[in-house]
Amino acid sequence: MRRVPALMLGICLLSASLSSAQKPEEWLPITPQDWQIKDAPGNPGASAIQLYYSYYRDDNDEFLTEYRRIKVLRDSARRTYADVEIPLDPGMTLADLAARTIHPDGTIVDFKDKPFTKTVIKTRGIKFTAKTFTLPDVTVGSIIEYKSKRIWHSHHVSDSEWDIQGDLYTVRADFKFRPYQGFVETYTDFSGDFPRSRVSYAYLNQVDVTIPKKNKGNLMELEVQNVPAFDREEYMPPESDFKPIVIFYYGAQEVASPDKFWDWLGKLWPDLIENFIGSHKEVQELARQVIGSETDPEKKLRKLYARAQQIRNLSYERERTDQEVKQENLKRNRNVADVLEHGYGTANDIDRLFVALARSAGFEANILQVSDRKERSFNKLVLSISQVQSEAAVVKVNGKELVLDPGTKYCPYGLLRWMHTSVTALKMGKKTMEFVTTPAAPASSIHRTANLVLTPDGSAKGEITVELNGEDALESRLDALDADEAARHKSFEDFVTALLPAGAIVKLRDMQGWDVADGPLVGHLTVEIPNFASVTGKRLIASALVFSTFQKKAFAHEGRKYPIVFGYPFDETDQVNIKLPEGYSLEAPPYRRKAGLSYAGYEVSSVMEQNQLVTKRSLNVDGLSFPPEKYDELKNFFSVVQAGDGGQAVFRPQETASADKKD
Repeated sequence: MRRVPALMLGICLLSASLSSAQKPEEWLPITPQDWQIKDAPGNPGASAIQLYYSYYRDDNDEFLTEYRRIKVLRDSARRTYADVEIPLDPGMTLADLAARTIHPDGTIVDFKDKPFTKTVIKTRGIKFTAKTFTLPDVTVGSIIEYKSKRIWHSHHVSDSEWDIQGDLYTVRADFKFRPYQGFVETYTDFSGDFPRSRVSYAYLNQVDVTIPKKNKGNLMELEVQNVPAFDREEYMPPESDFKPIVIFYYGAQEVASPDKFWDWLGKLWPDLIENFIGSHKEVQELARQVIGSETDPEKKLRKLYARAQQIRNLSYERERTDQEVKQENLKRNRNVADVLEHGYGTANDIDRLFVALARSAGFEANILQVSDRKERSFNKLVLSISQVQSEAAVVKVNGKELVLDPGTKYCPYGLLRWMHTSVTALKMGKKTMEFVTTPAAPASSIHRTANLVLTPDGSAKGEITVELNGEDALESRLDALDADEAARHKSFEDFVTALLPAGAIVKLRDMQGWDVADGPLVGHLTVEIPNFASVTGKRLIASALVFSTFQKKAFAHEGRKYPIVFGYPFDETDQVNIKLPEGYSLEAPPYRRKAGLSYAGYEVSSVMEQNQLVTKRSLNVDGLSFPPEKYDELKNFFSVVQAGDGGQAVFRPQETASADKKD
């Protein structure tokens, strides 16, 4: 985000006070055609259809209005769309709200209650909330509509978006955006004492030939009609890579074209980073102390990495107010020497200190500005540095470049967070910048063991051990940063419970590895599973495995439109030991199954060992992204996985077995 220059603040406020307050638009008339709609075009059986949507964001007068009208077509949509959630960013308040339900006979039921406040996300001192409410008396055939106005007073502007396509077929939608009309602080295009600024946009995955147009007052507008619902698929790339979307961003002369923007950035950014890294004798002395007598290059680098991670990482602490910063005497780091002197810094500060340490030890080291594939893949047409705000370090060791990220808390040496792997990055030289691709993520492993005792009534109880490594361990540690011990325990219990049969009761006994970067995250739990086995006569029929297959939904359809993407390669190894009830024996074991592809493998088998059934399972997927043409191949592979994971064993009392032999 770019702050409005302080010298212009009074003018900004005056400009806002003179403008007329924007109110949500009046209710639109409902046409006979609206009432006649029984299905969404091209999507028979759809639960609802969006008849109208309006979105207007005004950065100048600091408000956002929305108007949504939906017709309920199936009973399944009554609760889905009657429950409404209006998100509020920090500093944003709901200034106006109206909602109602209209029945086919013309009866109107207004919403008259007050909305509830719901905390959506609370992390490191930043709280995102939403106003929630339920529209009254919604039935099949009803039309529901609501309009709202949100306001803020932040004196900041930022990138904003029009999301053209949603979950419902949309008959008509209107989008409006008015940028801030005063001066916005930018890096270039200075004229006199004040910077000039402009707003540019990128229209990705354009839905038709219509493009946004600029009207009076610099108001950008776009109307679209008959937009189909977005048909998402499990394990697909970010949806925003395929949805039509308009992105607005502020800039100056550099946003005139993509070539001009990236050329400008390549001249500006390396200088800024190099000025921060610099050459400081205290950093050089620290590097000598840390390395000591070590001569092996990689061991040297590991020591420097560990030392950089000892710096207090402010990026993973709660956001502080200006008053709290002053009370804690937290000072701004102007360079890596300040980072070292203060003993704290942001994630980017720590990465830059590591690069300075590595250079001091004789390594060739540079900063990478890294994109993020979690929400949207990097796109050169989007002229915004928000695409590459994360940093990492690239160091040449033994003739090979290694990408490292000590600035991510708990990130082990040699690992990047999965959303920063296999993505576009900007490699910053001392005077140059080049586009590169970050390395692929290594496979992350999960090891699970269950020791269960089966009883004649079909229940089972015992112990489970779950071990997470690599990306799985890192993400779990980061997710738990803001949680106390009780919350961590509850989170891990919920994670394991979701893997087990319905009704399982899980209790975490102990946990190791929460607060370290290296090594696995290991939990030991007790478990009780009522009705684990079904009782048929005197026989027990039980699953040989207790852990569910998470890929079930990914391959439920006959065809595939989008690529199949996993966050990172993975391998799972399970062992389930089921001790039989006294006097029981194995009548029929589960089938042994095995499947293999050039990039994936699966095997499950069972044996009897001292009155217990021992089942071992392994699954690995070595690839990250697969084109739709690979769908049938993957579907067949995972059908074997699902069949093997669902394998059952039959147990019976020994006297029954003896009687059967006599017969």
